[in-house]
Amino acid sequence: MQNSKRLVLLSLLTVANLASCGGNNGAAYDPNNFLETGDQIVKEKINLTFFAPLHPLHHKDGWNEMKLFKKMEEKTNIHINWQYGSISSYDELRSAQWESKNKPDAFFLWNPIQEVSYYGERGLVHDLTEDIEKYAPNYNAVVAAHEGYDELQRFDDKIYSFLSINDVPRDQTFKQFINKKWLDNLGLSMPTTVEEYAKVLKAFKENDPNGNGIPDEVPLSSAKLNQTRNFLMSAFGFVSTGLEVNGAGKVVYVPETDNYRAYLEYAAKLYKDGLLDNSTFLIDDAGLSAKGDLLGSFDGAAAYLVAGMANDADYVALPPLTSSMNQKKMWLGFNSTVSPSAILVPKSSPYHREIVRWMDFLYSQEGIQLQAFGEEGIDFTWKDEAKTSFTFNVPDNMSIEEFRGTLTPGVGLGQVGYWSKDFVLKEDNEYTGRINKNVEDAGYMDCLKIPMPELVFTNEERNGKAIIETDLEIYASVFEQKVITGKVELDDETWAEHLSSLEKIKVSKLKEITQAAYDRRVK
Repeated sequence: MQNSKRLVLLSLLTVANLASCGGNNGAAYDPNNFLETGDQIVKEKINLTFFAPLHPLHHKDGWNEMKLFKKMEEKTNIHINWQYGSISSYDELRSAQWESKNKPDAFFLWNPIQEVSYYGERGLVHDLTEDIEKYAPNYNAVVAAHEGYDELQRFDDKIYSFLSINDVPRDQTFKQFINKKWLDNLGLSMPTTVEEYAKVLKAFKENDPNGNGIPDEVPLSSAKLNQTRNFLMSAFGFVSTGLEVNGAGKVVYVPETDNYRAYLEYAAKLYKDGLLDNSTFLIDDAGLSAKGDLLGSFDGAAAYLVAGMANDADYVALPPLTSSMNQKKMWLGFNSTVSPSAILVPKSSPYHREIVRWMDFLYSQEGIQLQAFGEEGIDFTWKDEAKTSFTFNVPDNMSIEEFRGTLTPGVGLGQVGYWSKDFVLKEDNEYTGRINKNVEDAGYMDCLKIPMPELVFTNEERNGKAIIETDLEIYASVFEQKVITGKVELDDETWAEHLSSLEKIKVSKLKEITQAAYDRRVK
């Protein structure tokens, strides 16, 4: 069955990419065609084949019609024949490509750290260490300017990929919003503890904060609890509800802890009292957005994505809360904002130097601008001579993301090479400006914690933890929902049964495997 599935995937790839296959048209590699300096990378134009993930928002005519790659081809004299895999099945399609005899010249974006390590250690990809040292001055300058980045890009002191970097604060984490207009209407202060937060939610429920005389307010809601669980859990001492490294460098499975029990008890009371939306576990993002300006508090990337543009200014980000169990403010940090995932060059391609120089453009000032907001003076315009602020010139018939999809593949995929705060934060936009201010005012960056760094596991470790992780995820999700919705009453007996169930699923083995990988990483 697996072989049949892989053949189908390969067939789909072949049909979808017949026009873009073939590398450098079968021509033999000419090392004398390579130029070591200057914008132009090769004397005579070459065609390289890159495999990449495709998002529905991307340019309808393909990536070569995007402004970023048009400009790159003009400058570098390198044409890219793009092979795409839909993001919905990209992992399987990428794996099929790795097993193919006709591999692309590079795998561009979304290369998991496990694959970077796996293929690198087996000598199946180029070690780019020397090439990057010689031919990537822009990239080297970016890495040197960020403490710890050099360590993140190395595996046994070898570099197999460029770092994909996002240092824009608003993208480092989620936000938990609260309706500031309602707080003001009721004369309430911003809550700082879970006890104060519950009192605020109760006031939202009972005191008609929107002033319409109808008890239609929804104090707190979330799609499947999403990251509201992280917001609440952080008040009780952990930022996640899975594996997390504590202050002593020990791997902990949070649902085993008394902190997690306290979180469940708190959330269950919110639910019982009607303060946590009783449809939380039933709705998706669209269902949450349908509640619009009736929401008192919710999680999200931006308030307008949930409550609508017209209500965006009514909401502000909640600061991290504390509890009697935990007095330290903490907030979940995403670990995908800096990752050695930008590109892998298989050993079968001789164009490693050319690809390194091509990639280096993405870390130049012009490349940073093109991959974010397009071409200066056309797609975005500086508002002053000092270049402290710019306007993104979105056509009237397009949304911001639709327009960006014609410029860059960053739409839907996250950062391409470098999504730089030094440029991105200069955009003069009412809504993103408000997000930036929310993150700053809430103090998220001062107490950010990544629960678990990206780890590299051996084959034996990967096999050992795969089934355990799947079983744990299913069990923990069901248990959490049952407790919060009141289907399971949490007492000493049911808690002991819960801990026993975790041991039967071999949570101790999972912690042991993860601890070994973590210890290797930090030693």
